[in-house]
Amino acid sequence: MTKQEAIEVMKAGVKVTHRYFDPQEWITMQGNFTIITEEGYTCSTVEFWVLRKSVEWETDWSIWSSQ
Repeated sequence: MTKQEAIEVMKAGVKVTHRYFDPQEWITMQGNFTIITEEGYTCSTVEFWVLRKSVEWETDWSIWSSQ
């Protein structure tokens, strides 16, 4: 899925992953402005996306599964 599609499902509380993430890594969102990681860390969406601006982050998102 695209970055924008991933953002929309994360806003609904769904965990997503990216092809650059390790298999156990995921993120989701709390509200519109906070990213939550699998470790329970939080950061602002601005802080998270500022490091992920390149074209590689625009696609290759998927819903995370623990399997």
